[in-house]
Amino acid sequence: IQHLSIRASGGAEKMLNFFVTLVNEISIPVVMVGTPKARPIFEMDLRSARRGAGFGSILWEPMEKSALGENVLRTEWGAFTNKLWKYQWLTKASEEVADELRDLWFDLSQGIMDVVIKLFVLSQIRAVVTGTERITANILKAVYQDELKPIHPMMEALRSGDSSKIARYSDLTIPDIDKKILELSNLLESSKDQIRKSVRYGGNDQAIRLHNMLVDMGYESDLLEPLIERAFEQHPDLQIKDLMPIILNWYQFTEQSPPAKKQQKPKSIKVKDWHTLASDDFRFMHSQAANEEQMLEAVQQSGLVFNTDRWLTSGE
Repeated sequence: IQHLSIRASGGAEKMLNFFVTLVNEISIPVVMVGTPKARPIFEMDLRSARRGAGFGSILWEPMEKSALGENVLRTEWGAFTNKLWKYQWLTKASEEVADELRDLWFDLSQGIMDVVIKLFVLSQIRAVVTGTERITANILKAVYQDELKPIHPMMEALRSGDSSKIARYSDLTIPDIDKKILELSNLLESSKDQIRKSVRYGGNDQAIRLHNMLVDMGYESDLLEPLIERAFEQHPDLQIKDLMPIILNWYQFTEQSPPAKKQQKPKSIKVKDWHTLASDDFRFMHSQAANEEQMLEAVQQSGLVFNTDRWLTSGE
């Protein structure tokens, strides 16, 4: 309905009269829907307001954050985010959304449903591509900064609560964001195998290159991966051309003999891959902390460290 003000058909008043005639004379029900830009159309005079309201009107505001001391699960924001949180394909996603993450989610989206959902979808894609496999505060912030820059002025206006600043923006749009989601989804689909190999080989470009060469030659991927890992572990100084005959010799022996079960040695995880570990791993917490204070706070909240102060004061 907000487009009535710019029509060349006589203006908003004439169009409102037309809608009222449809209702009164032809008995065609009309539901008028518009953005905040449409409010002046209905506030021109009492007659326009009465005609626009009809049997009632609803102003659909953004979802509100829970008040201080209020149970967040009883609010619209808490119920909506809890329901939305279940729609994830991440392998390390927590069953429930943490309060700190929910607060950040609200701060970045200001409760606008379209922004809430797009931030959620883009964060999942970013989590898969980076190997984190869960939505973290750092990922939410990075997605907001990188992908949602066009709406930053609107979000700042909403955070300020200043009606004069909010009035500058008649509508909230995120240009080309749906196209961006589709592009990232296609990229994710086409790079799934590459991501899996990168994680498996610890980011070793030479190992990934050797794997791709052997697969192109017709060798089975599942049999190659443990052999390539073993080759780089036993012969770290050899070049690809020298490793290839060794791996092919092992490959032929593997095909001829049944696989033997062996106890795998624990792998050393590089610092740059700590963000892919489990959420209760100290190394993952360190990868998400910006400084020592945040690391200490995360460890204390995890409950993994014995609280000596509480034990000493208990007198036991």
